[in-house]
Amino acid sequence: MRLSTNPLLKFALRAGFIFDATRFSRVTSNKKSLLTICYVTIIIIGILEITAFAEITSKHQLMISDLDPGTSQSVTSLGPPSLAGDNSVFQLNSLRFLADASEILPQEPVRQSESVTCSEKIRSAAEVAARGDSTRAAEIVRQAIRECEAGDENVRECSHCLKAWQGLKALLDNVPQKIVVTNSLGMKMVRIPAGDYMMGSLKQEMDWVRLTFKKTWREGHKQWFEDELPVHPVRITRPFYMGETEVTVGQFRQFVQDTQFKTDAEKGDGGMIWSNKEARWVPQKGMKWGSVPWKIADDQPVVFVSWNDAKAFCKWLSQKEKRTYRLPTEAEWEMACRGGAAWARYPWGNRLPGDRDINFGDGNPKLPESLTTVDDGYEFVAPVGSYPPNAYGLHDMAGNVMEWVEDRYDRNYYEGSPLEDPKGPNTGNSRVNKGGNWFASPCDARCAFRGFSGPEMSFWNLGFRVVMEEKEDETASSASKTARGDGGVTKAPSAGTAFPPTEEDGMRLFRQAMFAAQQQQWDTATEDLEKALKIYEQREDPMWVARVKATLAGVYAEQNRTYKSKELYTQSLAEFRKIGDTQSAKLILGRLEELETSPGVKVVEIQKGGIADKAGIVTGDVIIEYAGETGFRVSGFKKLVEDYSRAGQVTLSVLNNGEITTSVVSSGPLGVALEDIKRPPRPRRPPEQDGSRERRPPRQRRDRR
Repeated sequence: MRLSTNPLLKFALRAGFIFDATRFSRVTSNKKSLLTICYVTIIIIGILEITAFAEITSKHQLMISDLDPGTSQSVTSLGPPSLAGDNSVFQLNSLRFLADASEILPQEPVRQSESVTCSEKIRSAAEVAARGDSTRAAEIVRQAIRECEAGDENVRECSHCLKAWQGLKALLDNVPQKIVVTNSLGMKMVRIPAGDYMMGSLKQEMDWVRLTFKKTWREGHKQWFEDELPVHPVRITRPFYMGETEVTVGQFRQFVQDTQFKTDAEKGDGGMIWSNKEARWVPQKGMKWGSVPWKIADDQPVVFVSWNDAKAFCKWLSQKEKRTYRLPTEAEWEMACRGGAAWARYPWGNRLPGDRDINFGDGNPKLPESLTTVDDGYEFVAPVGSYPPNAYGLHDMAGNVMEWVEDRYDRNYYEGSPLEDPKGPNTGNSRVNKGGNWFASPCDARCAFRGFSGPEMSFWNLGFRVVMEEKEDETASSASKTARGDGGVTKAPSAGTAFPPTEEDGMRLFRQAMFAAQQQQWDTATEDLEKALKIYEQREDPMWVARVKATLAGVYAEQNRTYKSKELYTQSLAEFRKIGDTQSAKLILGRLEELETSPGVKVVEIQKGGIADKAGIVTGDVIIEYAGETGFRVSGFKKLVEDYSRAGQVTLSVLNNGEITTSVVSSGPLGVALEDIKRPPRPRRPPEQDGSRERRPPRQRRDRR
């Protein structure tokens, strides 16, 4: 295949101009966008050089679960997100995306000889970058440029690849390095930057949980999961360091040996284990951090430690290291778990876990059928770091053992939690624990899941990880570098783009609107969201403009204002695609499909060798989107295809058995025979009897495992 004839290679060759085009933009204030652009570009060039692009995309798919409740979708990876406009946020988990994408590359080792091709070097750089070593990846790129410029490489190959190499070099050279500090216990502490994110769950998440985990949705669980509502914006104002893994048995042993500490389990009746006979949690004498029901090892996460025990460990470690160690707040933990993604169900995205994602309660007959064949490789706990990290480089955030956090528990806390650095309620008897574990369903492994237990209790599936506070001089040095543009860190936004420190702040309005929507106060929610939208439009913040439009569209949909809802959903779909947030785009596409009285056109015949045939469309598929347009019938679809006949490439979304597949295809006749289909209109919500809604009664306190 000739590289120069492929339009996606032309995109890669234009990478040389990406840095210059964005250097003076506010876009570069986001640390992850450059890394994601670079990784995606590396993948594309490698794929294009090795085999025909059409063949790869027809045979291999990346699994990216839809954000729409109750569905898991397969999205064919046909190229990188658009680089037009603001790329300040790519809601992709860069390292996991790269690791998944590398599976479709040929697996033969790179030849260490003079005949190594351009694509093989790019693949080598991609593999190194996937391991988190962007410095080494950048050196591979620089060496390739030197060889090309010295004439040591094939002239024809260099002429095709040099511009791409130069662009990748500019991007990699300006990627902030992952900062890891190792203490005297050998604990690796990863620096987590300050930032804002969406905490909690969307209302639709509860529907997904109910539909996906039907066998575990027993009486009371619905009320349990509602403590994740409403989704609300949170801003963490200071960077912090978080343990790359959970605290291990070996690390806890050093603490015990130094202090002769006795845990709550040792002083009481032992740690809690699950009794199948009694169908409840029971204490068992002799169960403690150094005596567990499996073969113990120093590299396993420590369990049978209470919240009190974890706090004592942090106090000892602070004195030993002359640094401030503590448990993370719930808000810090959840932000770190999401790894920079918005609205993601799990640290890797929205699909249910597979064999190599996390350690969870596989083999449980109560799990969905899709999980009955999953084998995570461990019956009990796994050694820390056994599974791939999230985008921040943190392991086991969604499995292995649950983790204590600092906050007290209140099921209604999200309804009034502060915007900046929330630390939980001031009163309460229980403490929050987060993350899935080896004994539990993947339902508990979601980023937003909230568990709670008494601070003196300890379980065989509950441990902790620590946070180390950043010193004042480190924070000042980091801020100084950002302002100067030193150290590969881009310049900070101007004062005009900073979050306004007033009550009219968009995030505060957004949070108010979420609470109002939860109470079905639609007029109040609409008013607050429209005010927030104006603020974000004035600030030219495309990420939050897209989020607010999508949320406002959902509020209109709840009021059966379908036309207005479709208009805003369509605008937000374009915004999300523009900034590269493919997961949110999938969510919006699903919402549009729900609203359409005519969801699309049904494929009744496929012409062999045509565009549709090459794209993998089969008889019975429903085309629900073409070039960003939805809600069409056959007559309108034909006109649509004609209108975009000279566009080169267009997006095409197809519905099959509840799953939406989105791909990029050549414009022009698709080679399909179609027929109209109809859908009954969306049922109207019955009016409230008295125009009000009673507040949920407080939940009876119980330890939630």
